[in-house]
Amino acid sequence: MTMKYSGIMRIGFKLLVNDKAKFSALLIGITFAVFLMMQMTAMFAGILNRAYSTVTNIGATMWIMDPAVNTPTTPFPLPDYLLDAVLSMDGVRYAVPLFMGGAQVKLADGTFQSVNVVGLDDASLFGRPQMQQGNILDIYADDAFIVVDDPEFSKMENPKIGTTFEINDYRGVIVGIASVAANGLNGVPTLYTTYNRAIQYIPGTRFTISYVLVQAKNDAAIVGIKKEVAKLGYLALTKDEFNQRIADYYTYQTGIGTNILLMTIISFIVGLSISGQTFYTAASKVNCNTCLV
Repeated sequence: MTMKYSGIMRIGFKLLVNDKAKFSALLIGITFAVFLMMQMTAMFAGILNRAYSTVTNIGATMWIMDPAVNTPTTPFPLPDYLLDAVLSMDGVRYAVPLFMGGAQVKLADGTFQSVNVVGLDDASLFGRPQMQQGNILDIYADDAFIVVDDPEFSKMENPKIGTTFEINDYRGVIVGIASVAANGLNGVPTLYTTYNRAIQYIPGTRFTISYVLVQAKNDAAIVGIKKEVAKLGYLALTKDEFNQRIADYYTYQTGIGTNILLMTIISFIVGLSISGQTFYTAASKVNCNTCLV
């Protein structure tokens, strides 16, 4: 049986490669289809990785937010009393505010550039980036900002320490250049400063806290914290849960997931059609030759 099976495999292989033109077309077609499938899935994975960037870079184990939030870059302001309420909860080791917002920066040549501004808790600087140049403590200086060296860095005209700019009619000074673990999705430069400076420089609503970052005393306390926050009408998520919420949003509530799924299916159908047609043509040729014999 084994010899018979190996003989059939040998004959099948010869039939497949005998016509070099058809065999080459088969390889090219399947390779192209597989490339499209891999490229689409890799693109979606890259989008999600960048969408997670804020959660990854800040590094908080728990995030408290408005229930309407789907992505970290579109927060809804939280009232100040929420921070005090969270600090008083059993199981909370510490909790700090985080500001996230957008602004227009006027550069030295007079051009304007959109930026993301992250305001860190003044006391702890929790979520601070890794410094490449400068000292993190310089963030407390007047008008101080730290710029992230990422693919969008050049849009700020490759600033150096001491570079000045204008942000909402306020003066800003680059006091450090930093790096982060993951690059953002929005395609704009990122500036870090203190929380109080951020809410002063960037106008907004009377509520200024974007997120409350929480560190639980232990894993067992997380469930209790979630329940207490839910009673106040807000949502508490762990880092992994927030990432899953982001993934669900891009997969099901935007056209990105649907389009990539369709492209992957089409690529599979194309590859299947090419291989099936080639095999069918080869088999038909063999049958015709057999009939003639």
